[in-house]
Amino acid sequence: MENLQREYDEFKQPDIDGDDRISRTEFNMYVKNYLSNYPGLTEKDYPKFEEFDHDKDGYVSFQEYAQQMAVQAQEAELDQYYAQSQGATGKKEAQKANALYDLYGSAADSGGFNDLYAQIRN
Repeated sequence: MENLQREYDEFKQPDIDGDDRISRTEFNMYVKNYLSNYPGLTEKDYPKFEEFDHDKDGYVSFQEYAQQMAVQAQEAELDQYYAQSQGATGKKEAQKANALYDLYGSAADSGGFNDLYAQIRN
């Protein structure tokens, strides 16, 4: 429950208007501001709104956010592993993976999501 609460708190950071969903504008501002702390990353390394808006309604719900965070963090880890297996240092990939893990927290463990989310919201 504690991990889910932390993820929900992270989800709420870009939700400027407090409507419990993240608009494209809120998402882009947050990602750009947050990841600017990682100067080795370029915009092509940043998560894209379309990747998070699974139902294509123009907003990112907490469920979409948690699910996609887990995917993004796993992909970054795989990129780092692949770079190292190819003889590269994997430094940039490691930086990206660390930035995404910092941003996404512990999203990989979102089992029982709907019940726990309902508890947080009440």
